[in-house]
Amino acid sequence: METIGLIGYGLAAIAYLFLLVLLISHRQPSVATKILLVSVAISLVVYLLNAWQVYQSFSLRFGLVFESLRLMAWGALFLLVISGSDKVVSLVKLPASKNFILLYLGLTAVIVVNLFFNPGYQWLFIGLLSMNLLTLVVLEQLYRNSQQLKWALWPLTIGLGGMLVFDFVMYAQAALLNRVDFYFWYSRGYIALLVMPFILLSAKRMRNWSPDLYISRDVVFYSSMVGLSAVYLLILAFSGYVIRFIEGQWSEMLSIMFMAAGLLVLLALLITNRLRDKIRVFIGKHFFANKYDYRQEWLKLIEAIEQQDSQDAYANACAAMGGCFGVSRCGFIDAQQARLQAKYVGDYTLDDNMMQQIETLHQFSQKQNWLVDVREFQSYPYRYPELQVDAKLLAEQRLDLFIPTLSQQRLLGYFILAGPAHKPVLNWEDRDYLFAVSKQLGNYLTLQTAQKQLAQGQQFAVFHRMSAFVLHDLKNVQAQLSLINRNAERHRDNPEFIRDVFATVESASERMGKMVSQLQSKSQDVHKKHGDETVDIAEIINNCLAMNKSSEVAIESDLDGDLYVTANKEGLENVFLHLLQNAKDACNGDGLVQINGHQQQDQIVVDIKDNGCGMSADFIKHSLFEPFTTTKGNAGMGIGVYEAKQFIEEYQGSIDVSSEPGKGSCFTLFLPKSTAS
Repeated sequence: METIGLIGYGLAAIAYLFLLVLLISHRQPSVATKILLVSVAISLVVYLLNAWQVYQSFSLRFGLVFESLRLMAWGALFLLVISGSDKVVSLVKLPASKNFILLYLGLTAVIVVNLFFNPGYQWLFIGLLSMNLLTLVVLEQLYRNSQQLKWALWPLTIGLGGMLVFDFVMYAQAALLNRVDFYFWYSRGYIALLVMPFILLSAKRMRNWSPDLYISRDVVFYSSMVGLSAVYLLILAFSGYVIRFIEGQWSEMLSIMFMAAGLLVLLALLITNRLRDKIRVFIGKHFFANKYDYRQEWLKLIEAIEQQDSQDAYANACAAMGGCFGVSRCGFIDAQQARLQAKYVGDYTLDDNMMQQIETLHQFSQKQNWLVDVREFQSYPYRYPELQVDAKLLAEQRLDLFIPTLSQQRLLGYFILAGPAHKPVLNWEDRDYLFAVSKQLGNYLTLQTAQKQLAQGQQFAVFHRMSAFVLHDLKNVQAQLSLINRNAERHRDNPEFIRDVFATVESASERMGKMVSQLQSKSQDVHKKHGDETVDIAEIINNCLAMNKSSEVAIESDLDGDLYVTANKEGLENVFLHLLQNAKDACNGDGLVQINGHQQQDQIVVDIKDNGCGMSADFIKHSLFEPFTTTKGNAGMGIGVYEAKQFIEEYQGSIDVSSEPGKGSCFTLFLPKSTAS
């Protein structure tokens, strides 16, 4: 076992001699670099003494005194870097470092006094235990408070910190048992050998050992982390003792080395920012009350949206978002197109340079799905890996928050927002709250956009419907004029035919005038809204018959007297013309159309029968009164019956249809009887 310990300390001494030579060859003028050289040199002496002690088996007392000097040298180096000064005198001027130096000197004095005046080891072990703990605290403060140089310090923190924790466990056991466990002692050389590359890596990364520091105030959180570390160490120690009593000496050696490796892994995890942030969020969520009353915040958001009177939905959403944190500077960037578009800029000036910065934030947010806090990025750039943005330019415009806005798992865009003055950096709950608000406002914007599109669609639908009705009327006029043209050769010398021609042309002219009026009013329902009067259905039907006098299909009528209704005369005439034309088309040029009109209680009933092709019951039930469906193929528009039904129902009437394929159809119109004669 002694041979194993001798080899370990010998290899450690060689490694630290190599490290010392490298540091001397790269001379640095700073005081911190000189203290680093002293620390490595003392470490070299310590491992040489330990190797010699194992070989000669003399007392550990003198070697332990050099251990205290090694710890004090490392502590002085860390305190000097924390102070940001390049003068040793600053260590005794600053209150915090001054107290640490006094503690180091006091503990060293205890160890030296114990060396000469106390033959026991217990106070020696207690002093070294305290110095290890003190050095651990200083190392943790150095790493935690150095934001810009964590990349350079983390190897030193893992390596030397792991060594300090290992020694802490060893000295704690020695203080309790008043003796050193030589399995631990012989393992220290190998642990020191593993730690040397970490120190070398940090020494290479740290050029002048003067990082920019600020004082952290997360005392409670880091105390919790230290407590968790202590529990972890106890578990490892217990596991090591279990293994020790199961196997032989080699297993004890391996168990100690395994525990040391576990300590290194633990330190690597504890200083990983992502894990640290997750633990902080877990503690905040499960051990503290919610910062926001989400019921009240929800009601405030709804009220803020309802109070906005702007027609611009994006302006309303930005006002509501800004109201959440009491800021007025807010905008919205749309990300649904190929290029970002500023839908609302508010007080921002978004020139090409600013839009380029926003595009960079957009690309980063798409990859990470993160809310970007520009102020946090300025203070903690490592929290936003791979983000390259001009934070100063964004800060000048007070673009502090870049909040992704989603609806139905789809990215709509981003709210750009000035950060609240009372919140220099957002915590996890602020972020959760902003995500919830942005999602709700995203749903609001989606709804407003859908309503706008629906309104536009309705306007287009009205236009197309109007066009269809106008086209249908043009087709009817064209049919009347074609009828004249077909009979002109045969009846051109017939005076009665000439009178019919003039009557038909006059009717066509009137219908064309009505169509122009409809187009000008942009509504196909103009005849339903203006010009209601008491009209005689018999007169209207007779006018329709006069227009179809030259028809090849026989038309018969049987109309009672006093068939008065209240309606638009022109619109009602169009209904009868449509239905009469449909009946004639169904007869296919050879058939009979019958029109009967009579009173039935307080209603006027008109039947239009034909003996044409007829319709199936399924067509009547599902298609007859639907627009753009017809049995005429390309010859029909399929809106005549639809328009007739719409018109009749507008005046509280109804249409019934009975038909049988091959036997004809009957359309029955019901309209309320007019009280005026």
